[in-house]
Amino acid sequence: MTKRGTLAYYMAAWVIGCFVISALAWIAAPQDAPIEGAARLLILYFLSLTYGAADILLFAFLARRAMRLLRTHNIWLWMLGGAVLGTALVKLLLWSGDSLTSVSPLSAHGPISYALLAFWTAPNALRLAGIWQAPVGGAATAAILCLVDRAFNRPEEETAAKPSPA
Repeated sequence: MTKRGTLAYYMAAWVIGCFVISALAWIAAPQDAPIEGAARLLILYFLSLTYGAADILLFAFLARRAMRLLRTHNIWLWMLGGAVLGTALVKLLLWSGDSLTSVSPLSAHGPISYALLAFWTAPNALRLAGIWQAPVGGAATAAILCLVDRAFNRPEEETAAKPSPA
């Protein structure tokens, strides 16, 4: 484990953030689906872990950087920032995916298109399931990330624990 909790932070973002999004998709799913109950939730969670990893890690990185600039561990600010960032990131990824896939060289099945597909699959699934999930999932994930970041990064304790040079 690293001193600043980077591994714990990004692992929590991936595991908990993907679960929040898959739980929201499970709640909002039509009731006439062929798979019902917990099996549907587990399938959605597995697919979310697989296809949403790149997006949620990008979200976690940007959220941490933004809150470090604000120098805050206020959970309400993290939730508000997470809601705005989640919505903006999904909209940006959908817009860039739609515009780049319409260009003929990038729509070919090359390695670049497969790498870019890692970022576009989850937002496209959110578009079908309901774009309202982006701010709700972003806020819930940011709340957890705030708690993880707060647990590992306590600047007031670091300065108080340092012995004086005299």
